[in-house]
Order: sequence, then structure tokens, then C-alpha cells
Amino acid sequence: MRPNITIVIPEPYLPLEEYLRGTGTNKETARNLIEYGKLLINKKGKKKNYLVEVNIAALTVMALSECDVSLQA
Repeated sequence: MRPNITIVIPEPYLPLEEYLRGTGTNKETARNLIEYGKLLINKKGKKKNYLVEVNIAALTVMALSECDVSLQA
């Protein structure tokens, strides 16, 4: 029987700048990852002055799906 593990994601979205600081990723790399669909984002606010947020919850699910684990979200 497999054990159940609960993962709590306190911040499901992080502003892009905070994500870059926390991971040490540079902006150009982040742009490439966004373009190729490897860094999932959400845009909030007005069209010209919007906040770009990284979807941490989706990235966590994506990372877990690449492992040999059973996943229920």
C-alpha cells in the first residue's frame, strides 16, 4: 500500500519577479520557458500594466506527473 502524502502550496501564484529571485532564473530564460510552455503564467490587471504571476500549483503538478507517483489533485 502506498502512503498518502499531502503537499501544501501556500502561494499558488507568485509574481514573476519574486519567482526569478527565489529560483535564480534570469528574465531571458524565463521568457523562453514561458514561450515553450514550461513556465505557466497568469496575467492580472489592465492590458498595458498587468502583473505576470507564475502558476506554482500547476508547476508542482507538472513536476509530480513526471515522477513515478500516483497523483490526485
